[in-house]
Amino acid sequence: MRRLFLLVSLLFLAIGSVFCITNPFSYPVKTVIVDAGHGGKDPGTSYAWSFAGGTIYEKEYTLDIALRVKALLEVAHSDWNIILTRNSDSYISLADRCAIAYGIPLEKKSSAVFVSIHVNSAPNNQAEGYEILTKMQGHRVTLLDELTPRTNISLLAGFGENELNEMLNERNSIIASTFGKVLQEKMPLMHNRGVKEQNIQVLNASRVPAVLVEVCFITNEVDAKNLITATWRQSMANAIATAIETL
Repeated sequence: MRRLFLLVSLLFLAIGSVFCITNPFSYPVKTVIVDAGHGGKDPGTSYAWSFAGGTIYEKEYTLDIALRVKALLEVAHSDWNIILTRNSDSYISLADRCAIAYGIPLEKKSSAVFVSIHVNSAPNNQAEGYEILTKMQGHRVTLLDELTPRTNISLLAGFGENELNEMLNERNSIIASTFGKVLQEKMPLMHNRGVKEQNIQVLNASRVPAVLVEVCFITNEVDAKNLITATWRQSMANAIATAIETL
């Protein structure tokens, strides 16, 4: 009887493995798109602080942090494909940023993540800290069309658009939660404002798992003093890179 029980158990395990559905967005990350918010004619948010010697612009610091994240990941993961949507003070449209993300051919059984870096602002100068934004779960994304790289179709084949959207939402939730936990661990002196769903184009249209990190508030004096300090930006870049590695 014991032997029969073991045989039946093994049979059920074998059947379960055959019908196990793998979320195509949960394969190991091998492609990272780091998006430095704003750039060129679009400075992002700005503020004139006396201690900064003039006006500080969001676009400068998002690029600086993005470059640091890329450098960290390239050293630690030479086999990863690390891509910047911009590597200079240039203007890149939101549509073009998204096209970069969904136009990258992926390796077999690998996934991508899109990480957009921004600096927050608020009318209330007491608002502080970082927050993680993810797309609205109710927003449906087109994932299979003529713009999808042929090599990526095999990763998504076998699933309908609705099922793929559910899987993308599931992965986005995991990624956003991971970022929140890692940043809280790595940046313990900062206020964690949590994870929020937002209707943002680069999150909606990138077609890959994506988060937007608002690293701090340019309108808060403590946050702004941190932002203009290279050591703080390196710490934030390290936290973001670690979050990506943890996925």
